[in-house]
Amino acid sequence: MRQLRTLTVCLVLSMTTGCPTRGSSVNHPEQALTAYARALEQGNLDAAYAMMSSEFRKKYTRDDFVAMLKNHSHELKQSIAQLKGKPRKVELEARVTFGEGDALKLVQRKGRWQIASDPVDFYGQRTPREALRSFIRAIERHRYDVVLRFVPNKWAETMTVEKLKEQWEGGKREEVATLLKNLKANLEAPIHRKEDRATMPYADRFEVRFVKEDGVWKIEDPD
Repeated sequence: MRQLRTLTVCLVLSMTTGCPTRGSSVNHPEQALTAYARALEQGNLDAAYAMMSSEFRKKYTRDDFVAMLKNHSHELKQSIAQLKGKPRKVELEARVTFGEGDALKLVQRKGRWQIASDPVDFYGQRTPREALRSFIRAIERHRYDVVLRFVPNKWAETMTVEKLKEQWEGGKREEVATLLKNLKANLEAPIHRKEDRATMPYADRFEVRFVKEDGVWKIEDPD
């Protein structure tokens, strides 16, 4: 069901940000959803896939798309019926990326675009990927008081800012520099999540391990 919602979300984003997609001439979210529902109802999966955003198509092939729909055929029928109905509310959103993976969410209210995310949340931990970016940023800025937030509970009682500084700036500076370089080069690597655990294999033989504690993601092992 989560994958099915992803299909709809990616479709809406592709149409509301003004970016045209292949095989589509719609210019409004409601038209996009109606055309998408019609394509699915008629079994025209090529047309439905063409309406997905370019980002979605880079991540999922047409075969992946078809497989996801077939695996959720019952939910798909319900979604088609709902999509064909008139939506209660259409909200336009935009996501602006900048720097090294930072992003701000904007929403349109009464014809005006407004920032909808916290612009000063430099060290977020809401998702594993966000935690990894924040972890790297904190180390590069020597903010070991912030790095301490990413230490799992099982080590938190014995860890201090001073110990972290020694760990990251001590005699293994070259190893640390290589680690950060590899992590930054693989920030978009796939992350596999299962409940409160997640892993991100990278650079052929390394793996970042995440754990979710107290509602936020922490770094159990960066390599």
